Amino acid sequence: MKLSKNLSAMALIGLMAGAAPVAVVAQDQQNSSAEAEVSSSEIDAFVVAFNDVQKIDQEYGAQIEQTTDEDKLLQLQEEAQIKKTEVVDQTPGINVDRYVEIITLAQTDQEVAAQIVEKLEQ
Repeated sequence: MKLSKNLSAMALIGLMAGAAPVAVVAQDQQNSSAEAEVSSSEIDAFVVAFNDVQKIDQEYGAQIEQTTDEDKLLQLQEEAQIKKTEVVDQTPGINVDRYVEIITLAQTDQEVAAQIVEKLEQ
């Protein structure tokens, strides 16, 4: 069972890397003690935002894959990023900066990743 959770967490980490709103300026990836402490309510808010971001990725993914026009591609990518940023900011209990911090933390902290996976599987 633990192996299954670890595999799920690793798959989640891969998904999350693409789910971060790109509109956020690259952040220092060192974990501060504040970042390392992720409350249960923050995990809940993160999961809600993550699910909404995934829906936007799915909505735009097929269009982006099928687009051969570079200008149209850039336009679709920009629209998707704006929507992802908006949906995260509109989620109660989280903002884009904290969303990205939690993704970054989950990539290095198995406990945080496991908490996220557990909530996603509910």
